[in-house]
Amino acid sequence: MSDTETSQPRTEHALAVVQREIDCIEAELTAFRRFRTSLVSIEPTVQSAGTVDTSAGGMSALGTRQPKPEPGLRAVREAYRETVMAVPHFDAEYDDSLEANMSVEFGPELGTQIATGTRLTPQLYEALLTASEGARDERETLRPALERERESLQSVRETLDDCERRGAALGANARRTTDPVRLDSIDDKLAEIEADCETAAATRQQRLHSRSAAALSGIDGTSLVRYLYDDCSVTCPALADIVACLDTIRGHRSHCLVSTS
Repeated sequence: MSDTETSQPRTEHALAVVQREIDCIEAELTAFRRFRTSLVSIEPTVQSAGTVDTSAGGMSALGTRQPKPEPGLRAVREAYRETVMAVPHFDAEYDDSLEANMSVEFGPELGTQIATGTRLTPQLYEALLTASEGARDERETLRPALERERESLQSVRETLDDCERRGAALGANARRTTDPVRLDSIDDKLAEIEADCETAAATRQQRLHSRSAAALSGIDGTSLVRYLYDDCSVTCPALADIVACLDTIRGHRSHCLVSTS
């Protein structure tokens, strides 16, 4: 590695993963806010005489055929398709039917009633309002946790950039001299860099093992990392890069110690 070249490939990849997740969460948050606004303009169906409610949202007692969904329920489905299911990443991340996606977001019972029922009863409407607010609030909670993770990764990257630049220069100097006094001085400076890396590792580990002040459905620091990085080559990318940097610095120190022995 040259004096100016630094490399944190796992941290860079993690930053890309986190940024992509932030972009998705922001798009979904906007979509659920729009969906909630659309719901306010939709009127639930008041039950009329001669009808009874069923688990499917209500159907006529005069016939056995499942009637077509009434305007309110159709409007809800259309609003959901035009907002939540219209986010740019929907097909790549979910590729669900309306019923499947609503069931994930709002619970199976409510999702099925909205997707397959016939009437938007006042009770169903209120339940949907509450559930849509919950989906919105979850994303509002997750977003700052993701932003803190991005800041942590950026801090690690900056620290490692500095450590690697200094370490590369000192390592090159160590290989250009056989003077024990000079090598001892270089080793002292390498020890300072090693301490900086160890501090960065401790700070990162503390973040991973401390519970987030704003957790999503019980997601703490550790489970947030699994949620983000399970598909990556390592589940703790920043720590892996810190360890790699430490190995390099310790290699330079080993050379200094061997050369002065």
